[in-house]
Amino acid sequence: MRPPSLVPGREGLQELTDAIGSAAGMLMDRGLPLGDALSAFELLYLREALQRCHGNLSQAASKLGIHRNTLRSKLQRNGDSTHRFG
Repeated sequence: MRPPSLVPGREGLQELTDAIGSAAGMLMDRGLPLGDALSAFELLYLREALQRCHGNLSQAASKLGIHRNTLRSKLQRNGDSTHRFG
């Protein structure tokens, strides 16, 4: 039996749910602490938003539903050295 979709009402996301479940299993097998796994995912997600917005912080932040300064802070906190900030 498959686990329910991670997002209620979004049954079309089953492939994503399966992929995340598989990745979570691999991370657990390697003993990665939750905080480290979340930080790694967050940084990848933030970088993807920036890439889709051609490096524009304001546009990426808007797409993510956060303030531009929050995006900057998250990138700096997660050790992103590829973006220079003011």
